[in-house]
Amino acid sequence: MEETIYTAPPRVDSNSAKSVEADLNGLLDSGAAKLVFDMAGMQYISSAGLRVLLSIQKKVNGSGSFVLRNVPQAVREILDVTGFSGLLVIE
Repeated sequence: MEETIYTAPPRVDSNSAKSVEADLNGLLDSGAAKLVFDMAGMQYISSAGLRVLLSIQKKVNGSGSFVLRNVPQAVREILDVTGFSGLLVIE
């Protein structure tokens, strides 16, 4: 399965979440079967950003895959504390 890589912005918060979600939905709508959310340059994710990740995960369930890659330690801690690391695939 070919990967489609989306490079996350440095911050996914209330200001950028809608744009990120629109970008990811556009990739899925255009046929991306394995969507990779590359977080290498990410510094912060808010609850709005977490909602986007969960929304995309729910959308691909059964029809493809959504994985988080290069998750920085600070963001990983947020995912762990909120329980999202158990809901999302982290490579």
